[in-house]
Amino acid sequence: MAKEEDIDPFVSMQQELCDMWRINNQKKYVFYYDESNNCRKFWIDDSKQQFNSDYKADFVLGGLVRKEEEKVEASIETFRKPLMLQANVEEIKFKNLYAKGNFLQCVKERRLFETLSWIDKSPFYIHYTNVNNLFYTLVEIFDSIVEFDEISEFGYDYFKLKSVFYYMFEGKADTLQALMFKYKYPNIQKEEIGSFCNDLLFLLGRRREMREEEKFLAGMLARAAELDELIFLHENDDYVMQDNYVEFYIDPIRKYQKSKHIFDEETTVQDMVKKQIAMGDNMADNFEFVKSETDVFVQLSDVIAGILGKMFKYINSTSVNQRRKDVESLAKLQIDNILLIDKLRTEANRENSGFLCSIGPCDAIGTLDRFFEMVKVERKSRLNRES
Repeated sequence: MAKEEDIDPFVSMQQELCDMWRINNQKKYVFYYDESNNCRKFWIDDSKQQFNSDYKADFVLGGLVRKEEEKVEASIETFRKPLMLQANVEEIKFKNLYAKGNFLQCVKERRLFETLSWIDKSPFYIHYTNVNNLFYTLVEIFDSIVEFDEISEFGYDYFKLKSVFYYMFEGKADTLQALMFKYKYPNIQKEEIGSFCNDLLFLLGRRREMREEEKFLAGMLARAAELDELIFLHENDDYVMQDNYVEFYIDPIRKYQKSKHIFDEETTVQDMVKKQIAMGDNMADNFEFVKSETDVFVQLSDVIAGILGKMFKYINSTSVNQRRKDVESLAKLQIDNILLIDKLRTEANRENSGFLCSIGPCDAIGTLDRFFEMVKVERKSRLNRES
């Protein structure tokens, strides 16, 4: 075992987080990865004064994971018959075989059911990190206007308050984009701090119509208008809110040092990943990037990342009333596929709570869970009517 002083500081920090969240990162696993909704960079297109990518489409990095000792033998031939693949198909790709429209259209696919069923019966679990781009950038404002300690002093929960801040602006995203363009966000000039904060306050509307937590945050914004600095919003590139998604590739490599990580080749990030990991102290040689056509488990990870990307966009884009109407009109195969996704999530979380990582508002997970519960209730209701 490496001496404590020899452990890379970033790995040590990850270990502290794992201990805090009771994530078991000592067990040896083999992770397979692919991504979806990868816009490469999240920024404000200065020619359109809008985000360059749909902010409701979460970036997803995820796929399959198994215990190291549980070997699995499979190839594309394993899936040729159940997925009805033509003889010339040499790779399972989500966009070619499953991605016909939005989430509800994708879950009509019999191929998806066969794929999810195979995973369910195998030693594999699913894993993922999903990143809400708008939440991620609004947190930069949040952390610039309020300090962790004072949130506790006022009796608020830090993580819940971040979510409240997000929802205060999420419904005003179209206007927010123009405001961010105006100030070349996230590179706010110090002489424009006051006008930037006041424009945000104007966007929020009257404080007397706000809830208590929202009034607190509006007060913090008003206070920030008098500051000389917004710590995370200066000396950044104009308009660029997320320069790349490298950190989300590096995070599991550091977190699960005793595990193996196999990524689909991604030319825009893999050199940066290798460079940053090489800069660490006593880092395990525990990852590789491979061509997806050479590894069927990376291909299946593409399916998982793809359907999850569709799912998160659906959840982010619909109201509870719309989802309720959608559930009432689902076909049986759609219900079966949705509940298979829920089953795979549940089993993954039971095996290791670190397998499912959501970077977004706290209630987003609850919203997703309530959607799955709606589908379960609908299935039960139909079974009762048939009996």
